Amino acid sequence: MNTLPRIAFTLVAGFFSATALAQDGGAPDKKADFNVKLQAGTAYDSTLSVASLDQTSSQGDWANVLYGRIGGELNPTERITLKGSYSLSSRRYHEVSEFDQDLGIASLDAAVDLAGITWGLSRHVADAKLASDPLLDLTKNSLYAAKLFSGGVYVRSAYTESEKRFDNNRERNAEGEELAGDVYYFFNGARSFWSLGVSGEVEHARSPAFDNTALKLRARYSHTGSIAGQESKIQLGWRYQDRDYDNEESLPVTDNETGEGLPGTGDPMSPTGRGSRHDRSHVVEAVWTLSFVEWLALETKVEHGNYQSNFDAADYRETGVSALLSAEF
Repeated sequence: MNTLPRIAFTLVAGFFSATALAQDGGAPDKKADFNVKLQAGTAYDSTLSVASLDQTSSQGDWANVLYGRIGGELNPTERITLKGSYSLSSRRYHEVSEFDQDLGIASLDAAVDLAGITWGLSRHVADAKLASDPLLDLTKNSLYAAKLFSGGVYVRSAYTESEKRFDNNRERNAEGEELAGDVYYFFNGARSFWSLGVSGEVEHARSPAFDNTALKLRARYSHTGSIAGQESKIQLGWRYQDRDYDNEESLPVTDNETGEGLPGTGDPMSPTGRGSRHDRSHVVEAVWTLSFVEWLALETKVEHGNYQSNFDAADYRETGVSALLSAEF
């Protein structure tokens, strides 16, 4: 699909035009900023999975990981902020290429500060590929409000509408709504913070078998400091999700029209319980970023997920580790 490259081109062209305006002598108060981030490294997954298709394999594999992102920010006035970005990520496994994944994401965000509250609109468009074949198009539109209180407390709430479109799994096409709230507490000169978040989601799919509601909880701790004279950031995170499916009918084929699963997955969907499907998951992660110089860093990550379900393909444990060299300008 060529949608995202066109969006990326329009986004970049628009920001360069905005920069030219911001640098015009008749508008000295306008400011523009751009940044580029590049990452390359390796990762290991103990359980290969494609969550959007409910496909898992007990086989683990190493992957080569590449990531690139270009972003920009423009402040036409003191109260208005415009942001945009485009990113591409690629994961190529050494042995099981059927799980190779590519993801492109374009985003636009416009926010205005009114009476100390930031009101904003954002749009995200994602294009995912599996083994170089089109998999999923996802669009999210959000309305959000945020406020920074005295004492370092920051509160953000958002309402999001989403739309999923699968190239080879039209029964999974769905529209969703989500309400979310997050609270951040910054301290240590804003170099450290705690955050807690909760959200509720309702999703209506083309097939009633995929209609579901979900409760999501999340928590994160982040600290930036110095280790042996080098800037270092440590992040610890936890995510919980409880998702209930509304219909008790048998689930349709999840990966393609032939009913064949991905290599090593067995039956695409095999129930182990009775009644409607019910999924729960706990995910914990630890990220350590060590900066060598201002623009170059090494990012290492360890993540473990416990995914529980009364359907075999969605019931598994997964551990992942990665090490990425990161350059940001």
